[in-house]
Amino acid sequence: MTNNSTFKRGHRPDEMEISAAQSIKIFGMWDQPRFILLWDDVKAQCLTWRRLRADYAFSAAQLKTLQPDRSEWINRGALTLYEMLDMTVFPVNPLVDMRADLAEMWSMRWTPDQLSSMHVTYDQMRVRGLTPSLMKHFNYPLSGWMTLGFQHSHCEALVDEAVLLVFGMPKAELRTILLEVGAGSGI
Repeated sequence: MTNNSTFKRGHRPDEMEISAAQSIKIFGMWDQPRFILLWDDVKAQCLTWRRLRADYAFSAAQLKTLQPDRSEWINRGALTLYEMLDMTVFPVNPLVDMRADLAEMWSMRWTPDQLSSMHVTYDQMRVRGLTPSLMKHFNYPLSGWMTLGFQHSHCEALVDEAVLLVFGMPKAELRTILLEVGAGSGI
């Protein structure tokens, strides 16, 4: 722990003011007064995102202020997929940043809107091995896949049977819908 956090100071990117209660919880009763939490304190005490949020009542925005570089949070470890929705202030992409696989993502039961808030795209999922059979297991409607970036060109890459399996409609009908939606939105 650094002793620099004993006195109040000007704001730096790697520090944040804390309350007396937070100070006691983090540093203990005998290491007072501390009004500033430094990123070095977080690292020295191996404090995790989850613990800082749950046990010390910091907001996600406060933690982003303390350490605005998401790679620092990721590289420290101790992050799980369960924290991803809480970290949309950055955001952290489970596929790119956490190297999650599709089975892990499926098990989280995230909605297309939640995945989109983490900047997950249909193309990223395809690169990771998304197939029509796996798409069926995600159980998203067409609008959900479109939220993730599914477009007319993706439809063209699928065989008729795959379109019927995933979307429950013939490929020609899906193609028409995607063209109409694309024309209406400028896609």
